[in-house]
Amino acid sequence: MTDFRIPPLLDRRLLKRPDWGEYFLAIAKVVSTRSTCSSRPVGCVITKGNRILATGYNGAPSGETHCTDLGRDGQIYCSRRANNLPDREKLRGGCRSLHAEENAIDFAARFGLTDQLPGATLYSTLSPCIKCIGRLKASGIAEVYYELAYQSVDLERDRQWEAAAREAFKVYEQISIDEPNGRKIAGALLTVTSERLLPSG
Repeated sequence: MTDFRIPPLLDRRLLKRPDWGEYFLAIAKVVSTRSTCSSRPVGCVITKGNRILATGYNGAPSGETHCTDLGRDGQIYCSRRANNLPDREKLRGGCRSLHAEENAIDFAARFGLTDQLPGATLYSTLSPCIKCIGRLKASGIAEVYYELAYQSVDLERDRQWEAAAREAFKVYEQISIDEPNGRKIAGALLTVTSERLLPSG
């Protein structure tokens, strides 16, 4: 009998597959790397029937200058902070970025997918703000899964937003990627993904 040892890459492959929530959250996390918001990167994925309809990340509208491009001499630039506007003003025009959810909904509209949004599911790296809760609800999004709860300096407002979200969606739930699958996903990102694992022949 041939002595066969499991290669390290194959050993990682023998781990259970990520479930759908972990899978789509991992994609949302990769999408967030395109964010151009200096304050916090956010990425999201809208799915239906476990198929991706749209993705979005936060940043300035298409064609406008991004905050990440406005820093000088190594300084981080944020339009709200640069104009000395308090946190509560960011939803009233104080922030130049569109939110990830807004960009995903707009992407779906541009490609004629608006009629697919009712009953769809959102996976996001951050729970939605009150403005995005309204847009998601109006679009017919039924379920929202998020990694991090929106936390601000106004805890009462945060509680109101959470209550509004729980009322707006059929499912509103915080999720995460378990450590073994996190390692598996990170390994796929940091190594050549489709290298042969077993000898040919």
